[in-house]
Amino acid sequence: MEETKHWENLKSGDIQALQELYNLHISGLYKYGIVLCHDEDKVKDAIHDMFLSFWNNRSGLTVPASGKAYLMVSLRRRIFDKGPKSNLETIPLEDGHLDDRITTDHEVQWMLSEEEEEQRHKMEHAMARISDRQREIIHMKYFQQMEYEEIARVMDLNYQSARNLVTRALAALRKEWITISIFLMLWI
Repeated sequence: MEETKHWENLKSGDIQALQELYNLHISGLYKYGIVLCHDEDKVKDAIHDMFLSFWNNRSGLTVPASGKAYLMVSLRRRIFDKGPKSNLETIPLEDGHLDDRITTDHEVQWMLSEEEEEQRHKMEHAMARISDRQREIIHMKYFQQMEYEEIARVMDLNYQSARNLVTRALAALRKEWITISIFLMLWI
């Protein structure tokens, strides 16, 4: 409910409300943007442009039913409307980069046991090997903890298509996980 109040106050011209919305969502938006295009500068620019656009067009804003989904749709459109998708294809991630983008708590990472660290690396490699769309939907479902209705809205899908895409993405991730596990067992 407090978020709704921020949207209403923003519409009325309260710059502090814009700041509150920004602070509330910046971390999740940044992580989601990185999943979409892997270009940190492009993501930061898109987020800042988006919030600037909200301020400049505040009188025409409507209070969204789900602020999180609304912001993710807006960011997704802003990133993909900046040019052809071919400019946003996956940039190969170096070891450790995916986890840094998904988890901001570096102290927790430091404290992980060797076994947990190995599992994290397997997941990182598996995530890097699935398609961008599969990585995006897994991020929304499991890292952003979004419901299927929100995912469908963000990705412009119907509810069942969102469920099916999550299922296929998990199957692809499992397949990659098994492949990586077998490779590591043979390598060691």
